[in-house]
Amino acid sequence: MGEHLKKKQFELKISQNEMARRIGVDPENIINWNLRGREPHITFCPRIIQFLEYNPFPADTSTLTGRLKMYRIEHGLSQRAFAELSGLDESSICVWEKNEKQPVPSKRKILENILNQKEPSS
Repeated sequence: MGEHLKKKQFELKISQNEMARRIGVDPENIINWNLRGREPHITFCPRIIQFLEYNPFPADTSTLTGRLKMYRIEHGLSQRAFAELSGLDESSICVWEKNEKQPVPSKRKILENILNQKEPSS
């Protein structure tokens, strides 16, 4: 993450404080991501994607697992928040994302319906 942000900061010729302001985070977050190699909390991911103008979070979107993870990243949803949104069990979301098990057809249909939406519905 740090390299993506540093590159954009250099490109825009802005300070870390200005970058933090544009992303909408505390400057300490930028330091953690740039210098300490920490990953941002998922709730910050949509703002980072918007700032960078591309998605730096890799996921194989040809699989249900990858599509699920990418949807959560792009919408800033934790597994718990996605479970609440979908009406599915949080532990099932976790197992599916790890590709340890596949959802049964009825649960897969719920997932597919949500993943095919542009925006999460509340």
